[in-house]
Amino acid sequence: MKHWLERLLSPRTIAIVGASERDGSIAANTHRQLRERGFGGRIYSVNPRYPSLHGDVCHATLAALPEVPDLVLYAISGLPLEQSFTEAVALGVGGVLIYAANHVDGDTDPPLTERLRQQAAAAGIPVCGGNSMGFYNYDRDIMVSFDRPPPQRPRGHIGLISHSGSGMTYLANNDTRFCFNYVIASGQEIHASVGHYIDYLLQQESTRVIAILLEAVRDVPAFTAALERAGERSIPVVITRLGRTAKSAQLARSHSGAIVGDQAAFAALCRRHGAILCRDADEMMVTAMLFAAGLRVTEGKLASMLDSGGMREQMIDLADEIGVEFADVSPVTVAVMRAHLEAGLEAINPMDGMGALGRNSLQTFLACGRALLDDVQTGLLSFEFEFRDGFSHYPELFDVTRQLAAHNDKPVVLINSCAFATLDETAARLTGDGIPVINGIDVALRGLRNLMYYRPAKALAVSPPSMPVFERERVDRWRQRLCTESGFDEVDALGLMADFGLPAVEFVLADSLAELQQAVENFGWPLVLKTAAAGIAHKTEQGGVRVGIGNAAELEAAYRDISARLGPRVVAMPMVAAGVEAALGMKNDPQYGPLVIVGCGGVLIELLAERALRLAPVAAGEAAAMIDETRLACLLAGVRGQAPADRCALEALLVRFSALVLEFADCIGEIDLNPVIVNRDGCRIVDALVVPEAMQQGE
Repeated sequence: MKHWLERLLSPRTIAIVGASERDGSIAANTHRQLRERGFGGRIYSVNPRYPSLHGDVCHATLAALPEVPDLVLYAISGLPLEQSFTEAVALGVGGVLIYAANHVDGDTDPPLTERLRQQAAAAGIPVCGGNSMGFYNYDRDIMVSFDRPPPQRPRGHIGLISHSGSGMTYLANNDTRFCFNYVIASGQEIHASVGHYIDYLLQQESTRVIAILLEAVRDVPAFTAALERAGERSIPVVITRLGRTAKSAQLARSHSGAIVGDQAAFAALCRRHGAILCRDADEMMVTAMLFAAGLRVTEGKLASMLDSGGMREQMIDLADEIGVEFADVSPVTVAVMRAHLEAGLEAINPMDGMGALGRNSLQTFLACGRALLDDVQTGLLSFEFEFRDGFSHYPELFDVTRQLAAHNDKPVVLINSCAFATLDETAARLTGDGIPVINGIDVALRGLRNLMYYRPAKALAVSPPSMPVFERERVDRWRQRLCTESGFDEVDALGLMADFGLPAVEFVLADSLAELQQAVENFGWPLVLKTAAAGIAHKTEQGGVRVGIGNAAELEAAYRDISARLGPRVVAMPMVAAGVEAALGMKNDPQYGPLVIVGCGGVLIELLAERALRLAPVAAGEAAAMIDETRLACLLAGVRGQAPADRCALEALLVRFSALVLEFADCIGEIDLNPVIVNRDGCRIVDALVVPEAMQQGE
């Protein structure tokens, strides 16, 4: 069965509405490019102003065409576009491409873009754009755009999707190392989203990697389903997300109508499904080039040869910042390196192989490179030296690189020392031979990191968490409270945690001193006393917390002080033995759902300001990985002579907490459990804040 985007992206007949022969017009440029690139299908011109164009009949309307076209391309805008669009929908065309941004002065409500979307959705017709630069289909040499890709670029294996039309042309029309099977400017996504384009590209045999310059995910279910399918097929999805800051997110909305979700939530979604997030478009394209070359690293770390001690030092520094690990090569490999390196050069990885006079450098790099590739600890080899188009101190090193690339099945990547070197011809030739060439050590290491640590979602998959079977009556009772009560205090929050089996500290609530004294009789000492006055979220700052209360007299004094200032209602609880203070939280992202958060708690939550996030639910392995991402891991292991804390208890709490937040995702906006005290005997939640969704929306 053909994909629903097939007639849009691989048309056999195209109608250009607003056709023209005027030099420089987008319609004329589009028509000329289709013919020059050898489009073998039929092109129909539609414009009531002309009887003929481009040596053929020009039709007044779409209805006047002799057949229903696969693709209707609009080189017009505004209300005339809408009138013709309605006609196209009625005819049942295969797809629509809109160049215009669809902003109309004095437009009605709903605006033009939404009116077009409603028509297209009702008819099931995909629409690329508006505000699109079109698309390139290299598989069939169909270039539907008023911009011109380089004629010499060979077809390749990168499927590029860009929300930005100009971004599409910057990335697709420059460096010939980057070779594509499809390039798509999705624009406003009137009725075809990034997720749909990913799905289409996954069905093309020529796709090895998908790169996305992304402003927003407008259709989260389609996007998530497409990432899942990409993981199942082991096709990497490499993403540069724009609008990560508040200011750039605002510009994204004004640019293409994007609704930009929270970056942390988006990153958690990508992590779950094995998508690779890149810092910028340079890193994205370099990463895509590596995967398009068919390179994969299943195990092992980086081995590297350089022609400069200074460049080696820079590589080591950058690798530490970027998170690239070098292979700890064996004594056998070290012995081979030592036998070939000139005196004064260290037999270590990364290796500087260029002696003072360059004597025997070719044999040195060849022998040492083979030894490094043969080492079981090596997953891939990078080779850095200086060159540019028409010049190299040692041209023979290119042949050395080719021999190393053929040595075994481990990837070999060539790195030029400088990002600004001119090496288009050399790089394109070597990349065409299967040896990727990258300008600059920084972006090279970022691309290599992505290559080294990529694992498809199916390889990352862990067994789903053991989801507890919560009692339905209990769930319904709490959901009713969360959805209807105007206030939800610490007592309620701790009660919610305890009722669902989370290790909340015991507590009692009292409205008078006599009631308090009677309620704590079974607790023992020491105690913690807190105000339970409504509306105080941060009790410590208000002087509403007393800890270490050791006897009845201290309890009475503490109560009289708190009640005099903050009211008579208090909560008392046993004081939990000292341990590591952790913080757990939940944030309900409007696009991606509940996020589970863990980090250091207590005063450290602000001092360290670090956290690890995952989408709920969290499996046991994910909980362990989250803790390892923070300094909690070191604190739990015991520092400066302290006994280790029960890390397993915290991991179990994370898993169960994630199941709880998923159960109540429809009615809870945020949860803050801080601190959660983890000691050698387990963990206890000693403070809790729950913000119902209704309260959050009312703020």
